[in-house]
Amino acid sequence: MNWGQSYSASWRVYRVNRKTWADREQIYGVDNVSISRTADGGLLESGGMNLSGAFEPDYYRIVMIAEQGGEVERVDVATLLCDISGGSYNYGTDKPSAEGYSVLYPASKQVILAGEYAPQGVNGAEYAAELLRSSINAPVEVEGGFILNENIVHEIGSYIIDAVWAVLDAGGYVIQIDGRGVVHIRKKPTESALVIDNTNARLLGPEIPHQADISELPNRYIVLVGSSKTIAVNDDPESPISTESRGYYVDYVDESPTPVDGETYGQYANRKLRE
Repeated sequence: MNWGQSYSASWRVYRVNRKTWADREQIYGVDNVSISRTADGGLLESGGMNLSGAFEPDYYRIVMIAEQGGEVERVDVATLLCDISGGSYNYGTDKPSAEGYSVLYPASKQVILAGEYAPQGVNGAEYAAELLRSSINAPVEVEGGFILNENIVHEIGSYIIDAVWAVLDAGGYVIQIDGRGVVHIRKKPTESALVIDNTNARLLGPEIPHQADISELPNRYIVLVGSSKTIAVNDDPESPISTESRGYYVDYVDESPTPVDGETYGQYANRKLRE
């Protein structure tokens, strides 16, 4: 399938089997679907559906069937945990509205028990995966891993999703959710998945909002441990936020460093500054 060329698309919604994570029956009467995604931590995605007819809260998978030149391809777009949020009756027909939550949503409702922590020497990626598996229905897969140099103690009353992100942030790892709702824990990508230029801008809508406020990005990362201080500085003249370009410091102070894979505080400070 050449996604740069035109194609026709039809849409289907399937209920999901919680035990096998496979499609169950297709549901009908779906009037429209919305999906929203972010990449800044938290639950990552949400959505909703408007329907005509009966609806039961459960996991649902939104699927696109694309056709191009006789070729047919199924694309799993999103899998969401849906619950009724309202609706209306129209000439005797129930038209419910369903709120769609990320498959990570249950991890935002279950708290960490007192005294739990990620121990020194553990694989942080696997530890985070086990935390998620203890609270969500979706499958969790891990790619790679990193070793914690020190314990990471979770705050009493914090939610599992917050503890997971705290551990993954220490190693430069992220969570990504694919269209089937499978949760992937992997190293933070460093290469662009799509570059918007004159060649492929037509893949998107006619208007693309953007913002690039870099005023708060630090050019100096300061690690404080007891009376010890370690500093990493961005003084690259080619960088628009460096001390050379700005002519002043924008500091970030880290009093709870979490180095991984045996790195020193200096290596840790440089890595976090690059991130």
